[in-house]
Amino acid sequence: MHRPTRQHRNLAAKIEKKTARSPKPGKKAKRWKKWAETYQGLNQDS
Repeated sequence: MHRPTRQHRNLAAKIEKKTARSPKPGKKAKRWKKWAETYQGLNQDS
């Protein structure tokens, strides 16, 4: 995976924006959360 720290940070921001717009998560938001969990394990910030 390429640049997991940056990917995780960007996905987290994207998910926050999506949940702020609509209370019900869609298929994309669920997929993004799954990806964010994957990148969390590879994240080098914490």
